[in-house]
Amino acid sequence: MRTVLGVDAGASKTHALVTDEAGHALGFGQGGTANHQVCGLDEAMNQIARAVEAAMAESGQAPGGLETGCFCLAGADLPEDYAMLQEAIRARGWARSVILKNDTLAALRAGTSRPWGVVVICGSGFNAAGRARDGREIILPGLGVISGDWGGGHELGLETIRQVMRAWDGRGRPTLLTERLLQAFEAPSVEVLLQRLYHGEVDQRQVMDLVPLLFEVAQAGDEVARELILRLGTEVGVTANALIRRLSLETEEVEVVLGGSVFKGKGPLLIDTVQAMVRAIAPQAQVVLPRREPVVGAALLALEAIGVQADEALEQELEASLPPDLRITREEERE
Repeated sequence: MRTVLGVDAGASKTHALVTDEAGHALGFGQGGTANHQVCGLDEAMNQIARAVEAAMAESGQAPGGLETGCFCLAGADLPEDYAMLQEAIRARGWARSVILKNDTLAALRAGTSRPWGVVVICGSGFNAAGRARDGREIILPGLGVISGDWGGGHELGLETIRQVMRAWDGRGRPTLLTERLLQAFEAPSVEVLLQRLYHGEVDQRQVMDLVPLLFEVAQAGDEVARELILRLGTEVGVTANALIRRLSLETEEVEVVLGGSVFKGKGPLLIDTVQAMVRAIAPQAQVVLPRREPVVGAALLALEAIGVQADEALEQELEASLPPDLRITREEERE
C-alpha cells in the first residue's frame, strides 16, 4: 500500500505525519522553528528532518519509500523561496516526489470538508490563501507591512501597548488595559514600563502574550479593547472577501477557515465580526474553526496528489487514527 508524508513547518513548530492511502495515520514527528526567514535555511532543514525522520521511524518507512511528500512551509512566499526550499528538500530523498506549498494551504485543507475554500491565518503574523473548485490557488505574500498586511499576535500586542501609552499621556481614552498591562509586566507605573520598553527589557514573546489579555478585557466591556478586536475582525473579513471575489466563490457554500492562536481568544466578538462581513458578500459562506492541526491538511494534500479521494470513509479513518497532539480542542472558546 502506498504511503505519503505531510509536513507543516512554521515559526513556532514543525509537524510531520505519515499516512497510507486508506487514511491510516502511521507515524508522527515534531520539530522546532523551521521558517528559513527566521532561523536560516540550514536550521530550518534540520528541524524539518527531525520531524520527518521521527514520523518515518514510527511508521516503519525507509528513506525513499514514500510515494510523495507535501511540504507546507512558512517562508515559502516568493519564487526564490520555492526554488531554494524545493532543492533542499529533494536533496534529502525522503519521498519519490515532492510537493512544496505555503503553510497556509495546510491550514486550509485541515479545516475544510473538501479541497477548496479560503483560509485566514492569525498567529504570530498574518496571512491568507484560497483555492477555487477548479484548483486555482491564491496565496498572499504574507510579508507584513511591505505586502500590505496588518494583524497577527505581535501587532495586536504592540497595538495594545500603544493604546495604554495614549491613555496615559492624554491622547487616548482611559482603558482597563492599563492596569492589566502593568500587572502582566510587573511594572509599578506606565513610566517604568515605558523605560523598560525603551531599553529593550521586554522580549517579543511577552508582547505576543498580551493577546489573551486583550480579549479578556474586551469581554469585560472595555471599549478600547473591543475596538481593537473589531479592527482585527474587519481586516480578517476584508482579506477573506478579497479572496472570495478573486476566486468567484460569492455564490458558493464556501468554507472560510480561521487558523492560528489569535482566533482562540475569549468571546464571540472577533468571530462574529468576521462572519457578518463574509456573509455580506457570500451569503452561504460558513466560518470554520479547525479541529485538526495543519499537518493533517498537508497529509490530505499529499493523498490527493496521488489520486486518492478524501471521502467520508477516509476522513473517518484518519480522524480515528490521529495522535491526540493533532486534535485541536476548543472547550473554552467564545465563553
